[in-house]
Order: sequence, then structure tokens, then C-alpha cells
Amino acid sequence: MKVRIYTLLVCLLCISVASEAQYFEDALRFGSFNRNLGGTARMQAIGGAQTALGGDISSATVNPAGLGFFNKSVFVVSPSIDFINANTEFGIFGIDGYQAQGSEEAFRNNFNFANIGTVINFGKGRYTDDKFKGGSLAISISRNNSFHLLRDYQGENGSNSIIDNIIQDAGNEVVDNLSELGFAAFDQFLISPIDGGYGAFVGGFPVQRESIEERGSHYQFNVAWGGNYDDRLYFGGGMGVQILNYRQERVYEEFDFLLNSTDQDSLNAIRVDDQISVRGRGVNFNLGLIYRPVQFLTVGASYTSPTFLSLDEESFLDLAADWDAGSTFTETVDGIEETFDLASIDPYQSNLFVNQYRLRTPQRVNLGAALFVGKNGFLSGDLEFVNYATSNINSTDFSTSEDNDLIDQALTSVMNIRVGGEYRIENFRLRAGYAIFPDPVKNSAFDDLTSVSFGFGYRTFDYFLDFAVVSSSRQEQAVPYFIDGDQPVATSDITNTTVSVTFGLNF
Repeated sequence: MKVRIYTLLVCLLCISVASEAQYFEDALRFGSFNRNLGGTARMQAIGGAQTALGGDISSATVNPAGLGFFNKSVFVVSPSIDFINANTEFGIFGIDGYQAQGSEEAFRNNFNFANIGTVINFGKGRYTDDKFKGGSLAISISRNNSFHLLRDYQGENGSNSIIDNIIQDAGNEVVDNLSELGFAAFDQFLISPIDGGYGAFVGGFPVQRESIEERGSHYQFNVAWGGNYDDRLYFGGGMGVQILNYRQERVYEEFDFLLNSTDQDSLNAIRVDDQISVRGRGVNFNLGLIYRPVQFLTVGASYTSPTFLSLDEESFLDLAADWDAGSTFTETVDGIEETFDLASIDPYQSNLFVNQYRLRTPQRVNLGAALFVGKNGFLSGDLEFVNYATSNINSTDFSTSEDNDLIDQALTSVMNIRVGGEYRIENFRLRAGYAIFPDPVKNSAFDDLTSVSFGFGYRTFDYFLDFAVVSSSRQEQAVPYFIDGDQPVATSDITNTTVSVTFGLNF
């Protein structure tokens, strides 16, 4: 794994601000939409390049005008499985540059349904003389995104500990005004008030280890209609109701402290368990057109409104300090001396924190074209325009100004590119595709998210069966805490291989 120093500088600049703006990442996490996770196997195999194509139930979410191509009704189901691999490198970034400390690999898989639904055709028949040929109604559930991911890392940190971060953030606040993590550290005798701030009960540098596990999915219930005028102009519109659930658990540990001296109490380990879960629902609308200027070419355009999500968040934090047997702390309050047995104190458990907030995701504009080579197949390409800087967070439970400022400063617009094609051999279909999704973080040096796909299908008058494999890759970064000085950083190379099968029954 190659970790660019420039990448670390850019990302840490954004993340250090985001440590105060805790909901900034939700604008990306819940505002992203991956067609390759929610389309039929046919559309996944051609890279999701379907803005100018029709006759597929996936049109309900991308361009409802494509529903106007149907001349019969169909039921579709697409089971899918994801294989997610994360190779994470842990290192320290400081004035002397970046020093790698080790790497770990984690793997998990997830079974799901990419989509399921039906298209009901209300056409006037293939041989009608009417200019208006009728239309089709689609009712479906499709997957917008998947949040399943596991990342592990471990390495020695010879510069600092999470205790240094807690002391730095505590400043000169009174105990009652400390953050939840700061108060937990005080409860576990990791820090103590001193003149003008806080000090630590233990020194030394630890081995650091963290496991970050994410679960959840983002689905959309679609109702859309598409019509056909003279087999040249196709038009449609629809509504989507989104449902999402997300859970993240971060288990952070420090152990094997290399103490600066031998005359202090021995801290064996620290464990911080931080969990958050989010449930949401929202609604959006879409409109689309497809035009056939000549028999071998179609061009399409679609617009998807911002999604207005209402989100409910629950979170809590546990902190446990493991002290050697016999470790004690003595303090005198109002002339009364009290000694605490550090090895017998109970772990700190926070209350359950509940917040409600609203997120407006970006609108999307798609342009596409498809070139047909007789009855032998087609080539298709899409451009999708998304401005993530237009995302907005609002809440009556907390201040969102820092989050929205960071969205404006750190995010930008992107142009996603999708291309793909299909080759026909009688009833068989061979397909391939490629897609590029630029990083929406300004000045990011991370590689673009890319996907390569292929697949095949078999079609008869009564049914069809499609198969697709999509391999995508991206990079993500995480930090256990923020510190002035040598910053610990974990950078992950993530690959996701999705295998999907679509079975369709015409009726």
C-alpha cells in the first residue's frame, strides 16, 4: 500500500475540523448512490450506463422514461452477495514525515437483494396506429448503497497516547464540563486536574489497536411511470421513498505501555467502545426523457431531486482501564483522605444519547447516449453531475453551523462517468462495463473510486436470466484521535466484489 504524504495532509486538514463537526461525514455516507449495487444484473454488468436505455426495471430510479420501452409486464428479483476486503495500514504522520507501523487485512461478506419488483404494462399493442403507444408502471425496491465494512489495524506509537488527546481537549475546563470521553477518563483515573489543566496518572507509549465495524444498507421504494410517443419520444416520472439504517462500532485499545519510569502505577490496557446507530427515511422525485433521432441512436436525460432525509441517531461510549493489582490513588478533599483501589473500579458506561436531524442530499443530473449496432448489441455511456457542496444538515437538538461550513469548504461537485456495452448471440448476451466516481473532497489525492464489470444473460419470450460481477476499489482514512504533533492515521485500500443474478418472468 502506498500512502501519499499529500493525501494525509489534505485529509487530516478536513478531518481535524470534522472532529468538531461530527455529522459532516453523513453528507457523503447517506448522500451517495451506487447504481452497481441496486440495478439488475444486466445494468450492473454494463457499468450502470442506462440513462439512454430502456426496457429494464432499474429505469425507475435512474431514468423513468426507460419504462416506456416495455411492451409486456414483468416480475424481477435480483439476489446479490458482496465480498468486501480492507487492507489497512497504520502509521504516524509528523514533522519527520510518515512512518508506517504495520498493516492488517479484514474481510466480510453480505447477502442482499439488489432489487425486486414488477413492471405493469398498459400499452396499446405493438401494432396500434396511435402516436401515443401507452406506458408502464413500475413498483420496486432497489438498493442505493451498502455500509458493510470491517477494518482492523495495529501498531506501536512511540509519540503519544489517547490520554494525551484527552488532556489536550480538556484544556482548563472544570470536570463537569468535560466531553464524554474526558469525563470517562477522569472516572477511570486516567487523568486528574492540576493547576491550569489536567495531568495523566500514567506515562509511556502504547501499542494501539482498533477495529471499525460498519453495518447497514440504504434502500429505496420506487413508484414510477414511463410513456411512449411514436416510438421516438419516451418520457416518465416517479417518486422514491428511502429507508436507511447504519451502525458503526469502534473498539479502540492501548496496551503494552513502555513507561518512562518504573515508580508509577502500571496501566495494563485501555479499551474504548464507541457505538452509533442511525435510522432514516426520506423522499425524492425524478423525471426523464429519452429521444430516438435515428433508428440506431437514443439520447437521454434525467433529473433526480434532492432527497430530504429525517434521521434518528443513538450513541453511547464505554471506557475501561485495566490497572495492575495493588495500584492505588490517594486524594484529600476537605481534609479527608481517601484511597482508591484502581484495579477494582467498574468500567465507565455513558448514558444513551439520542439526536434527531435532517439531511438534504444533492440533486443529480444524468445525460446519456446509446448506439445500437443493428440487432447485434449496443454501446452506452452516461455522465452524472452531482454537487456534494449543496448538502445541508439541520437540527433543533444541536448546532449544525460547523458541519455546514465544512460541507461548503471541503466538498465539491463531481462528474461520474459510466460506459458499457452488450453483444448479442441469438438468445445469449455478453456484457461489460466501466465506471469512474471522482472523490468529492476538494484537493483530495485519493484515487477515484472505480469499478469494472462483466456479465452474461439468456433471454426467451417468457423469461430471462442475467448474471453480473462488479469489482470496485476505493480508499478510506480513519484516525483514532486528533493530536497536536505526531498524528496516528489508518489508511485502507478497500475492494468490493459484487456477484448478482437477476431472474425475470414476463407476463
